[in-house]
Amino acid sequence: MDEPGTIASYYRLDAARPPHMVGGLRAFAASDRRDPARPLIAVQARPDLPPRARALARTAQAQVPHAMLPLDQGPGRDPAGHEVWFMLCAAPPGPALSATPGVWSEDEVMRCLLAPAAAALDALSARGVTHRAIRPDNLFRAGPGEAVMLGPFWAAPPASLQPSAFEPAYSAMCQPAGRGEGTVADDVYALGVTMLWCVLGAPAAWADGAALLARQLDIGSFAALVGSAPLSPGLVELLRLMLAEEPDHRPSPAALMAPDQARARRLATRPPMRAQRPLLVGNREAYTARSLAHALACEPEHGAAIVADGSLDRWLRRMLGNAQLAVRLEEMVVAVARELDRDDGRKPAALVMRAVCVLDPLAPLAWRGAILFPDGLGSALVTAESGGQTALRAALEHLVTHDAIAHWSALQTKRRDLAGMRQESLEWRSWLGTRGPMGGMRRLLYGLNPLLPCGSPLLAGRTVARLGDLLPALEQAAQRADRKRPPIDPHIAAFIAARADTALSAEMGQLDGFVSPAERLAVLRLFARLQARLHLAPLPLLAGWLLESGLIELTAWRNLHTRKALAARLAEAAAAGQIATMLLLAQDEQARQADHAGAERAVARAAAIETELAALAADGPARHARAEKLGQDIAGGAGLVATLTAAMALGLGL
Repeated sequence: MDEPGTIASYYRLDAARPPHMVGGLRAFAASDRRDPARPLIAVQARPDLPPRARALARTAQAQVPHAMLPLDQGPGRDPAGHEVWFMLCAAPPGPALSATPGVWSEDEVMRCLLAPAAAALDALSARGVTHRAIRPDNLFRAGPGEAVMLGPFWAAPPASLQPSAFEPAYSAMCQPAGRGEGTVADDVYALGVTMLWCVLGAPAAWADGAALLARQLDIGSFAALVGSAPLSPGLVELLRLMLAEEPDHRPSPAALMAPDQARARRLATRPPMRAQRPLLVGNREAYTARSLAHALACEPEHGAAIVADGSLDRWLRRMLGNAQLAVRLEEMVVAVARELDRDDGRKPAALVMRAVCVLDPLAPLAWRGAILFPDGLGSALVTAESGGQTALRAALEHLVTHDAIAHWSALQTKRRDLAGMRQESLEWRSWLGTRGPMGGMRRLLYGLNPLLPCGSPLLAGRTVARLGDLLPALEQAAQRADRKRPPIDPHIAAFIAARADTALSAEMGQLDGFVSPAERLAVLRLFARLQARLHLAPLPLLAGWLLESGLIELTAWRNLHTRKALAARLAEAAAAGQIATMLLLAQDEQARQADHAGAERAVARAAAIETELAALAADGPARHARAEKLGQDIAGGAGLVATLTAAMALGLGL
């Protein structure tokens, strides 16, 4: 860990200047010790909104005009002393558009907003990255007449901080963190809304996102956003294209760089079919197919009931007058009944999900009240976990368990690359179903969020988002840890499994509950390999923690002298901070065989002694009789000798 106030070794926060908001996130003035004159900011990640790892990787140090790009990232301490994750970038050229609202001229919108933003989006699209954060509080400029700069788009999940007014209806339906990467067409839509915001002077009617979304689904986005505002015909034609409901109908950023040509393209649109009377879904009224799809997604219990009992079919035929849509819905209901002949808890969710797909082919995945695009699953899980949203968490877990993503993708007619999505969903299901500490919900969280910090309480407040930062953090945490317990828990196990390569993952296959001798030795082996690959410097505190936690079973060594010698050598290796040396000593097979052979010889010798003692004990009575008889014989002989001696003495007259 760098000294307090520093980030990634080279950058330092300016604690004397108060933080400010950049694109909805807290940011601090910062400096680079290699170039102190360059104005920088450090954007602080929110714990419930992990950064976009892919966007950071693809745009770091890149050359994209009119966009604020990341320079570096890493953990650091904020002025309050809390360790958090920071991302460094150049300071914005001026305040955000939202800080200085006003009515822009059409010429200023085209020259200072559309042209630079289209150039930035075109360059980002060439790198395979979407922006997904185009809105007034994330666009900056030095002053009137100056070109705008697109703000950070890599510091939070895509579109997670977007007001729903700046998202297409199919994205505004989602949980904000689950909107997904989207496409460049979604950025074009957000740019069109921002242009309209500038021309209309920050319309207050957009503040109620739910009401605006309802109007979008009923009459279309362009009509809902523009209303009766007087706009020039040229701007109307351009915005009608940029705000088209179908993503494929929107112009590309390259086309927007020549707006006159973009205007020449004509888009045939017609208002959605509207029913004479609404269909009530829970407390929601639906007049159009798209608004009905949204109502079903938001009210899944009521939605499943009206789909199953035929109410929806009758409304489509009688009120909306769309028999073709009713036929497709009927076919769907029959297919679900055939596939799920037994009600195992999936049928209501499957009915609603498929009905939503039939009614609105652009709609996101809807499952038990969770509404999201599949590539937004990871960040949606984080917000559900951090916010204590147990119902949403359960719905997302159920979604993965029952492979809803694969079923949803099979129904899509408007989206691409669905084969890859289905393959990913199988992998996610495998992670969730893996038993032991390296699987389950934690594995899914860390696997889907490459920059989500490890949530283990053993880390004592350290922010560890990369595997290479784990051992130094544990080294520091060892000073205050309960060293009778190993420095690993389910969070750390799942974190390592998500960040590790194949070899380390195979090592973790031996872990279950850290209880058996084999599992405990596997923990030591895992840390030894982590040190060898990621942190060659000594780790004496962590090594001591590993030793004191009882991972090495010294009682397994039978020879007391060997055991004491091994304990001394392990203590020396721990003091030197070399976990690999400890591992070599603990699994020294030659020494173990010698100890085992010595123990076997000792056991054999002890058995021989026991046998001799037993034999002696068994022969005791016979030996006693023989001894008694021998004593009697000796006594009798002695008496006879004495008698003869006395007789001889008398005979001789002695």
